[in-house]
Amino acid sequence: MINTDGKIKIMVADDQGLILHSLVTLLNEVEDFEVIGTAQNGVVLLQLLEENKPDVIIIDINMPKMSGIEVTKIIDGKMPWIKIIALSMYSHPQYIKEMLRHGAKGFLSKNCLPHELFEAIHAVNDGKTYLDKHCSDIIIHNFSQVKPDFRTNLQSITAREIEIIRALADGMATREIAEKLFISDKTVERHKTNILKKLELRNTAQLVKVAVEQGILIQ
Repeated sequence: MINTDGKIKIMVADDQGLILHSLVTLLNEVEDFEVIGTAQNGVVLLQLLEENKPDVIIIDINMPKMSGIEVTKIIDGKMPWIKIIALSMYSHPQYIKEMLRHGAKGFLSKNCLPHELFEAIHAVNDGKTYLDKHCSDIIIHNFSQVKPDFRTNLQSITAREIEIIRALADGMATREIAEKLFISDKTVERHKTNILKKLELRNTAQLVKVAVEQGILIQ
């Protein structure tokens, strides 16, 4: 919703000072935009939100202390009326899907043109979802490359199984995983067997490869 003064209130979060400054300068040149706050990490952004209530937040994904995905999830849980747009140099399909799944309404590559950023802000402020052409093409290509049966199998992976996969990718042994997750060695092995069966894979090496390709390791 646009504020009573007619301007869309915007906050920008990016850990790179030059990009942050450039974005603020660019946005403030638009008559109906007003940047009301900036942050170079997710913790500062959340602190700013205690006193400032923007209409739209533009956020980078990879920031120190808290990732854009983590921050987006928190904001969507506490202040779902705030519209979030991810602006990132990383356009892996899983990054896009994770941001949208956790509440973002837009995703743009940092290679996007200014008019695409402006369009995205207006679109999400009006309650729509916006992906720039580059990100849309990535999602369409990714969807078309994954076989329907495998998509279904991936969707059947549970949150606990994702934790197991990420631990395996970190090189952790069964005992280490068990201690970390407070479960037994046998439970870990059972999860590993179930995951391999669901994804029709033969071993952990194949599992890690698939996890990388499908973005399962992105947190």
